[in-house]
Amino acid sequence: MARENGSGLVLDPLKTALVLVHWQKEIAAPGGRNSEDMPARLLAMGIIDRTQAVLSATRKNGMLVVYVNGVHRPGYPELAARTVPLAKMLMERGSMLLGTPGVEVIDQLKPVDSDIVIENHSSSCFCSTCLDLVLRARGITNIVLTGIATHVAIESTARDGFNMGYTVYTIEDCCTSTSQEIHDWTIKNVLSFFGFVIDAESYIAAIDGRTAQ
Repeated sequence: MARENGSGLVLDPLKTALVLVHWQKEIAAPGGRNSEDMPARLLAMGIIDRTQAVLSATRKNGMLVVYVNGVHRPGYPELAARTVPLAKMLMERGSMLLGTPGVEVIDQLKPVDSDIVIENHSSSCFCSTCLDLVLRARGITNIVLTGIATHVAIESTARDGFNMGYTVYTIEDCCTSTSQEIHDWTIKNVLSFFGFVIDAESYIAAIDGRTAQ
C-alpha cells in the first residue's frame, strides 16, 4: 500500500530503483555555472545529508542505483538553435559540457562501480536514454526520484515514468527547486498526481520492510 505520507509503505528492493537526477557540480556545488544559490539552500535544508542516508540504505539492500547526468557536446547539437529559456541559458553560460568537471556528480554522492550512470540531453531522464531498457532488464516496476530540480527534471521524469507504466515515488525532502514555493507547488500539483510523494525516513523504512515512525 502507498500513501503520500509514506505510512504503511513497503517497497520490494528487487523491483525498486533509486534514480538520482542531475546531482552534478555545475548545479549543486559552489561555483557551478548553474548553481546560483542552490548549494547554500541544499546545505541549509540538509538535503544532501538525507540523500546520502537514502543512498546508503539503498546500496545496503542491494538495490539498483541509477544516476542520470545532464550533458551536452560542444556546440550544443542536442539543443540546435532553440531559444527557449532553458536551452538559451545553458548555451549562454557554456554549462553542462561533456568531459568537463562540472558535469561530474558532487563528491558527497559519487557513484560506485555497481551503480549505473546514464547521460541525458533533456529535462526527462527517459528521453533518448537507455533508462527504460536498464530498468526493464532488471524487472524494475517502481522508480524513486531524488535530485534537481523538482519542477524541471524530476517532474518531467515522473510524467514519463507514469506514462511508461512505472509506479513513481518522489522523495520530497531529497529534491529541491530554484525556490521553495516552486518546489512545494510541483509536489502538491504534479508529483502527488502522477505518483506518490514520500520522505527520506519513509523510504528507508519501506525498503527495510518497516513502517516509518
